[in-house]
Amino acid sequence: MQFSGRVIKKRFARGSKSERDAVWLVTDQGEFVLRRAGGNPFHDPELDKLVGRRVRCEGNLVDYLLIVSKCGEEQ
Repeated sequence: MQFSGRVIKKRFARGSKSERDAVWLVTDQGEFVLRRAGGNPFHDPELDKLVGRRVRCEGNLVDYLLIVSKCGEEQ
């Protein structure tokens, strides 16, 4: 699946053991937490580089989580 949108960083799972600042993709279809396939779910410097940019991502959507296989700035 492909998604386009703006990458932001905001709180995830407030009040739980998994609470953290996560990288999100905000699209017309909704907001999804981004995770690279095989990447660290709590801190991924590669995804952090995309914060504030408009991107196009390819990957699998599982509920609120977009597991990306490819993600880059929109041209």
